[in-house]
Amino acid sequence: MFVCSHPFAVFDYFRVPYEVLRAVGPSRSPLDQCATLAPRSAPARSIRWPVFGTGASLPRLAHPARRFRLGSVMLHGRLLPDDRIGEWLLSAGAGWRPGEPVTDGGEQLASVWRNDSGDIFLPFDPDEVVLNFWSEGYRVKPDGTATSPLRSMAVSGYYLVRPLIPRPVQISARRLYSKVQVRTPFPRWPVETSLHDFYDLVLGWAAELAGEDVPYLAPWPAGRSWAFVLTHDVETDEGLRRLPVLRDIEVAAGFRSSWNLVPGRYDVPDDVVAALKADGFEVGLHGLYHDGRDLADGVFAQRLPEMRRWAQRWQACGFRSPATHRAWDTMASLPFEYDSSYPDTDPYEPQPGGCCSWLPYFNKRLVELPITLPQDHTVFVILRCADAGLWIEKSERIRAAGGMALLITHPDYLDRAPIARAYEELLARFAGDDSAWRALPVEVARWWRRRAESRLQRAGDGWQVVGPARDAAQVRVVSPPHRQSRSPRRAVQG
Repeated sequence: MFVCSHPFAVFDYFRVPYEVLRAVGPSRSPLDQCATLAPRSAPARSIRWPVFGTGASLPRLAHPARRFRLGSVMLHGRLLPDDRIGEWLLSAGAGWRPGEPVTDGGEQLASVWRNDSGDIFLPFDPDEVVLNFWSEGYRVKPDGTATSPLRSMAVSGYYLVRPLIPRPVQISARRLYSKVQVRTPFPRWPVETSLHDFYDLVLGWAAELAGEDVPYLAPWPAGRSWAFVLTHDVETDEGLRRLPVLRDIEVAAGFRSSWNLVPGRYDVPDDVVAALKADGFEVGLHGLYHDGRDLADGVFAQRLPEMRRWAQRWQACGFRSPATHRAWDTMASLPFEYDSSYPDTDPYEPQPGGCCSWLPYFNKRLVELPITLPQDHTVFVILRCADAGLWIEKSERIRAAGGMALLITHPDYLDRAPIARAYEELLARFAGDDSAWRALPVEVARWWRRRAESRLQRAGDGWQVVGPARDAAQVRVVSPPHRQSRSPRRAVQG
């Protein structure tokens, strides 16, 4: 349906049909170093944007990567200034003018440019923007400068001395600090919509350019409109002993979940793992010792063989980092099918931030399953909520958006808060929801891989799925603005 001069990760993510047709010949101008996306039906119309990873001049001409706003959407990346873009575009043809302003919340930094023919020029690279969400590359100061290393040093120091701090003192300190953490302007908590708003912008621009519906592959299989995924982190031997409490609640409600265990911290009998798996549950690895050092420089390589041994012993496909510590490049080499350590947004964790996604995505070959519901310890111990209201409210938001509601609960904390009662309330709320895909994490990861290996192709007046997801996938479309009396995104076939 489209042709593009460069691979386009946003289209790859949504499986929008396009073909890469690279320009032939040397680059004669900076515009030649920009990506060009055009519909096959109207190749004279296009969207262009800078590709900063190629060519020597574009990175030097751009503002350093920084946080910026496009309307109400908060983004992060490098920007080409208006004077530079205007110089190029006005020399290439008439009719170009600055359109939507790109600001820092006050001062204008750049613009989305348009011309009378309907062409669009973006001052940023959409793929870089998306990667900065997924990898938390935005975690710098708003002006683009790096944050101080003092915080990470303080977190590392805290984990070293934490065993010496009385538990009531730890909790009191966390509660006091939570009043500061919740004021974090980005990503907002408990819901940050900027990444998904940006997806809508990009797909909307493509539909506007094409003047017709743009097809893409729906996130979930078999006609399900959202996913509901349950996981548990078992941090201590006491948590392992209390495992049956949450397990039995799930069994009674017709759910199954994943249990992430810590083999170097407490004894995990093989028969416990075997019983869980025999009953349809999943077992994953929650680090080796739960000391916050698994991903540290020099430590990761030492621990990797032992983590791999335990994964093979348990046939574990998933990993979650203790305290949800994250290191994008390091985690890409984890020997698992998926990781689930990135929250969508969480200011309360030792490493605050989040990927802002309530859909899975890839870190190289690794599928990342974001944690999209607030953690039980935060909700019930730190914020002292009394029921499942916060969980249910966020789940409803995710259901309406067609995302994945993925929850962590800890059997370790059952004696400190009304977690079991709230968990029953949450599961009861969605037990009868046939629109939800109630899946194990490994099932979601394998589906996401099948989906990524599938594509859409023309079939008469419609589209068909080709590839390993063809039997379960659903095609949806984004409509151009003049057709949006209906929902911009809608299903067109199973």
